[in-house]
Amino acid sequence: MSLHAFVDESVAGAYIVAVALVRASEVAAGRRLMRGLLTGGQKRMHFYQESDRRRSKILKGIEELGPEFRVYLTKKRKHARDACLERMIPDLVAADVRRLVIERDESLVLAERRLLYQLTRDDRPGLEYVHLRAKEDLLLCLPDAIAWCWSRGGGWRERVAAYTTEIAL
Repeated sequence: MSLHAFVDESVAGAYIVAVALVRASEVAAGRRLMRGLLTGGQKRMHFYQESDRRRSKILKGIEELGPEFRVYLTKKRKHARDACLERMIPDLVAADVRRLVIERDESLVLAERRLLYQLTRDDRPGLEYVHLRAKEDLLLCLPDAIAWCWSRGGGWRERVAAYTTEIAL
């Protein structure tokens, strides 16, 4: 069963990289589900901008989709994103991830492509990776929601803890 991974980050408190693992056969249904949760003129969801009521509704939709989540976290700030990617890539390959979609940050794309090339070129050639904006792939809303819940803590973290694995660096 191959998977697609969707990656976003949060820098509130600790540095968090959240990964949503979605079965390849469920990707299209997941995108339809997320599109159906958009309101008004939204082109994407950004979890921190939603009301608590909407957050609960979005999480209910995410739970129906049934993805697995991993949260890579470090308290270090310098090179934190690189450290998370270096730890994450072998995990994704071991999980049979075939496509990695990372939320695009223009300031990081070039350096990140170099790092990803180094991490995947030899023994992980089957992993395709791409940087997209959240409005270009609505499944990037999944890790955004989990990263927010994890960094927020309390009841929000408890709500997603059953299907989220924390990996501390």
